[in-house]
Amino acid sequence: MRGKQYALAQLAKRRESNLGKEPHDNSKDVVGMPMRFPCLACNADVVVPENYIFKSDLCSECQALKSLGWLE
Repeated sequence: MRGKQYALAQLAKRRESNLGKEPHDNSKDVVGMPMRFPCLACNADVVVPENYIFKSDLCSECQALKSLGWLE
């Protein structure tokens, strides 16, 4: 139970630190640069290569929480 509480506390810190952060404008990037988009759970930047086919809507930390069933 302590692990879950710690993970959710870290999620709350990420959400607070990313509050009000402007999303990255990919249209201004040069061809070949990685794409950036905000995580739907904590608004952190998620970076994927330009030719990457699958795009997750969550950062790796939030994806791990979701796979454990701790993120709804």
